[in-house]
Amino acid sequence: MAEAEKETHWRAPGALLAAGAVTAALVWAAFSGQVMRPHLTGIQTPYLASVLVNLSDLVVMAGLLMLAARAGPGRVLGLTGLRAPVVRPLIWAAALFVPALLIAAVAAPMSRGFTGLDLFWQGVGFPVIEEVIYRGLAVGALILWAGWRWWAACLLPALLFGLVHAGQGTELMEVAGIVAITGLGGLLFGWLFVRWGFNLWPPILLHVGLNSLWIVFALGETALGGWLGNGLRLAVVVGAIVLTVVMTRRRAAEAAPIG
Repeated sequence: MAEAEKETHWRAPGALLAAGAVTAALVWAAFSGQVMRPHLTGIQTPYLASVLVNLSDLVVMAGLLMLAARAGPGRVLGLTGLRAPVVRPLIWAAALFVPALLIAAVAAPMSRGFTGLDLFWQGVGFPVIEEVIYRGLAVGALILWAGWRWWAACLLPALLFGLVHAGQGTELMEVAGIVAITGLGGLLFGWLFVRWGFNLWPPILLHVGLNSLWIVFALGETALGGWLGNGLRLAVVVGAIVLTVVMTRRRAAEAAPIG
């Protein structure tokens, strides 16, 4: 059993404090780039400004939760699901992405101009930080500390997660599509986190795999993608849902309903 599952939600006002801490941190994450980047324009090191913005989101979320819980870093870390088993999620991810990689290698051209640094940060580093913030800490605290139902706890971070990605678009319809796609993706990641028993590795692996495919192969410049990118994304998402239901059926049947 994951450590986070041992938590029980608090009674008011503790639950309100936890929900307020998560909401305040998510609002900060939605606007942190606009607030911080004008002060980081002198930084020339690639990705350093973005790393600092993302780390500020993580520090604010963890710090506010520690204040709300009057707890040390260890208890907040227990929410994230990073201590959960990783072997079964790795098997699950391999079943999804080995076929996807083969299809992309055959049907799509390689992206031009990407570097190892691009792949590391955009494909791995930022997705991991985002999953810790938006799913591990936010969804974990809203369910396990604030007592929210799982769908509500997943919806709030997903909406703000979608808004954070609005800057990828230039026209209104494009922005709306990107927000919708990333918001729905946030809901899926949240559902995976909960369904796997507050294990953060499935959403991390799915997020990393999708981002990395889009970096290595020319599947679309934004979250909207092209026809091949959208078809491949849909196939991976459907596969992720089906395999998750199959691989977690026994656990879900034994567990008490959430919320």
